[in-house]
Amino acid sequence: MNNLSNDLVEEILSRIRTTSLRKIRSTCKKWNTLSKGETFTKKHLTQSASTSSKCEILAIVLINRSLRLISINLSDFDHPSTRLAGTLISLNDSDKLDVTQVYNCEGLLLCVTEDYTRLVLWNPYTGENRWICVDPKSVDHSKYAHALGFEEGNSCRAHKVLRFAHHDVHEIYYVNSDSWRVLDVDPDWKMDVDGESNNYGVSLKGNAYWFARDKEEGGNVPGFLLCFDFKTERFAPRLPLPFESYFEDEVTLSSVGEEQLAVLFQNLHTYEMEVWVTTKIEPDGVSWRKFLSVDMSSLTWFQFFTGGSFVIDEEKRLVVVFDGDKNVSETSRNTAYFIGENDYFKEVDLGEVTTCEVFPHAFSYVPSSVQINQTA
Repeated sequence: MNNLSNDLVEEILSRIRTTSLRKIRSTCKKWNTLSKGETFTKKHLTQSASTSSKCEILAIVLINRSLRLISINLSDFDHPSTRLAGTLISLNDSDKLDVTQVYNCEGLLLCVTEDYTRLVLWNPYTGENRWICVDPKSVDHSKYAHALGFEEGNSCRAHKVLRFAHHDVHEIYYVNSDSWRVLDVDPDWKMDVDGESNNYGVSLKGNAYWFARDKEEGGNVPGFLLCFDFKTERFAPRLPLPFESYFEDEVTLSSVGEEQLAVLFQNLHTYEMEVWVTTKIEPDGVSWRKFLSVDMSSLTWFQFFTGGSFVIDEEKRLVVVFDGDKNVSETSRNTAYFIGENDYFKEVDLGEVTTCEVFPHAFSYVPSSVQINQTA
């Protein structure tokens, strides 16, 4: 292709699958440069969207401290499957990360490393990344929670990172200026955000949302939705959930595209599972519609260990829950559960648990050309 024009090369390369871009970029310097340009990324993302299968969901799964790009195939409804589309690594094949937490914001990933000396903000589509130095202070790094969001500017997005550890630390990092600021926060709420929990914050439209409980009342009052507004850099007033959840009920958040929040609720005593999706979501207001209701007692007879991270297929009206296997006493397998209407239930084995972080964490992934190192 050396004699072809850049425009023609871009047109040819734009038809290549997203999961093959790494091989293309390593082939020659010219292709590497072209494939990271703004014109190419826009063309490639448009081409990928038009050819992607409606029966396929692309998801990133943190499993055994490794990030994997997984294709979830629902074309054969009786035999759903997952396929490893790629193993995501940060910079090159010799610099593999041991990741303990991962957060997603419109195609950008915030990865927490095992030693917690640095965080990495990374666009796995373009390969652009930013390493962020952190001071773990005196708090066990597994106790930190994080969130990735942005403030919409006139010409670009100002990305920010929030990190906190219960009531001890609340800090915000500004990507554009590479600086930290301590926030003045006196929370009247609490979240289960340590390493044993799957209560990840979910970023949506630049803000972050969590499931939280009243600090003083504990499990005696229903939990609620808590939002951090990255524009005002404050936690917004509590938002209502469409159900009443109490201590040891499981509640997990996910996203549906870039505009909707989803929540999975499982009752501790009845094992009934409900999934709700927002019809409106802003820091100051939310409304819901029920997506799915399933009695899990006859299907698994166990409560998802950490609520179970999940992705939704709206057309098939089912959820895919990522969790451990049903061997409650000694979970040894990572498992994807396909759950839908009319007692639809399938299991797909995702392999052996090989680390102390038992539970996989998954979210749907849409490649993005968003830049990290923008200037204000």
